[in-house]
Amino acid sequence: MDDWNHEQLAASVEAYRWMQGRVDVGLKVNKAQLYRELSLKHGRTPKAWEYRMQNISHVLQLLDEDWLTGLTPAKNVGSGIIEALIKILDVRPPTAVSGETLSRLEEQRQLVDQSGFFLPGTVEDQRDRVLASVVQRQGQREFRRALLQAYRNKCAITDCGVVDVLEAAHIYRYMGRETNIASNGLLLRADVHTLFDLRLISIDSSAMRVCVAPTLAGSEYWALSGKPFAGPSAEGFLVDQGQLARHRASCNW
Repeated sequence: MDDWNHEQLAASVEAYRWMQGRVDVGLKVNKAQLYRELSLKHGRTPKAWEYRMQNISHVLQLLDEDWLTGLTPAKNVGSGIIEALIKILDVRPPTAVSGETLSRLEEQRQLVDQSGFFLPGTVEDQRDRVLASVVQRQGQREFRRALLQAYRNKCAITDCGVVDVLEAAHIYRYMGRETNIASNGLLLRADVHTLFDLRLISIDSSAMRVCVAPTLAGSEYWALSGKPFAGPSAEGFLVDQGQLARHRASCNW
């Protein structure tokens, strides 16, 4: 079934979306008739079209999108077909995290929900909370200032120079002021900081190159894989290669 051409895959997605549109407004769909029409126009058997629709349900399920009840997701589909269907569906696959990382993220989301951070308040209240959150995320003032100087106001991995989105990242987790030293830090763009903390991006201290988790393959971050890492660009600053090695060793890939 994986030798379907683009025209056939596009027709299957168009038909699936048409069915979704009818179901959304409460109209009935004669699936058997639709599969027969697709078979006559594009070849394949009606049964093959039905199974392809179930493959589309599977792809939508992977992408956390709504899929049609009655078209149970069918997982038996090649990766090449999945990629083609994603492009035709015009939805972007999410960056995946799993296992313990996913559980910890969910715990933090629940804590945020319980704190009421996202509850609506006055515009000023919300602005103050956002600013406080940004400041907290960017890091302790002196630590961040030292890293801005060490990396000359540029992300250590992406070279981004937009200071407002640069954060002070600990290589070894924060354990008090003694860990707030420039050698134990990297100046990272906010999104890269998150991935670094999640152990999805790291540094190979022996080759001094950026490493990217296989789960990010196909994303924009994959282009960073293998990129040389020079360390601080300002004189007098060094990065602790032992802590870099420790971080890399803690990644489970």
